[in-house]
Amino acid sequence: MADAAIDVAAFIDQRKVGAFQTRILFLCMAVLFMDGYDTQVIGYLGPALVKAMNVQPADLRPVFLVALVGLMIGGLVCGPLADRFGRKTFVVTSTLAFGVLSFATAWAWSVESLIVLRFLTGLGLGGAMPNTVALGVEFYPRSRKAFITSSVWVGFSIGAAAAGFATAWLLRLGGWQAAFMVGGVVPVILALALMFLLPESLRFLVLRERNGVRVADLLRQVAPEATISDVATFTTSEERSSGQPVAELFRNGRAPGTSVLWAISFLGLAVTFLLTSWLPIAFNQGGLPEGQSILALTMYQVGAVAGALTVGRLMDRFDRFYVLLTAFLISGVCILTLTFISASVPVWALLSLMVFNGVFLSMGGTPGINALTGTYFPTHMRSTGIGWTLGAGRIGSLFGIMLGGALIAAKFSVAAIFLYVTCSAFLCAALTFVLRALNVSREASVSGARSQPAE
Repeated sequence: MADAAIDVAAFIDQRKVGAFQTRILFLCMAVLFMDGYDTQVIGYLGPALVKAMNVQPADLRPVFLVALVGLMIGGLVCGPLADRFGRKTFVVTSTLAFGVLSFATAWAWSVESLIVLRFLTGLGLGGAMPNTVALGVEFYPRSRKAFITSSVWVGFSIGAAAAGFATAWLLRLGGWQAAFMVGGVVPVILALALMFLLPESLRFLVLRERNGVRVADLLRQVAPEATISDVATFTTSEERSSGQPVAELFRNGRAPGTSVLWAISFLGLAVTFLLTSWLPIAFNQGGLPEGQSILALTMYQVGAVAGALTVGRLMDRFDRFYVLLTAFLISGVCILTLTFISASVPVWALLSLMVFNGVFLSMGGTPGINALTGTYFPTHMRSTGIGWTLGAGRIGSLFGIMLGGALIAAKFSVAAIFLYVTCSAFLCAALTFVLRALNVSREASVSGARSQPAE
């Protein structure tokens, strides 16, 4: 084995998952945990910020919007750059950036200052997301990619849920500023740890013809029992880039599928962010106490953790397109159940309903969409594919938040708001069916070369 050419992709596919891969997974989950915390904390703090800054709920709409603009730009820019220059640097830098800026947000004194700081924080959050997911997937066999992709995203869901629990406690302890301070200190510490513990992508190093000694060392950590020479030749059966990463998304028959996938991401995240950004305020206006509104969204995020874990396993075992399609259909029904929320609903029923919604809206939301995206694009364009698909989703997020703010400002009822977004979930289901048909057609037209377009 020491003298033979080693196909890195096949090498990983043939090995069991060990401690080294598990460490990488937990590091990536930790990044997404803090990403989820810092992304969602502003939603939990909405009612408190309205009171502290003496503004109307609709006045916070620009704060939510610019954060998502930052997320979108960060993903669009950092994804392609990482595919060209390496992912570890962008993961570390982005984590450090959103930590420092979140800490600075604790000193915001007005809505205008919040707008600036949340935009800058969003740049770091958006840069971390696609590169962390792409890097986490690289060290796992193909048969577990969907599960690993969704598992990394579980970190985001847990962080978003933890933000709710932490906010309820920190508001009493040190006010809304304390929540941002926690969201700043922890990522800075984490970024320092990542510098020493997080490796560069194995397959990226091979595809970019980097130092073979580094590749050999990483392979020995993946499989300590293997004998690998530092001068061995390393190859990969995956596609190699023939141009700019963004252009690659539309080559080799990918253009129709990429476009439909972006449409799914747009609509899916529009629904998700409309709900998560405005639920506390919408519930509060519907008669629920502030604490109960925050707890309801927190339980939604708890359910989202279970959904994110489930969707990846199902995609690895069954047709991943049909899994996502089914999740969208069920999530549409789930949204309809939210129309029954009112102050007269018992707390236990409210929280149970929110957990149930979290499970299926997660499966048909960001974790499900990204589990599919992480397996749809090959290594050399994976960060770009995830980043730009998320970018399309961020545009949808902006639309969802603007729609939610407009409906709340117009004094629409909670039931009417949820009825407005139900159709999007059903449309996503139809588009997923189209995406599957396009993918089957593309695979059938690909020659029997070593290219793996759906990897």
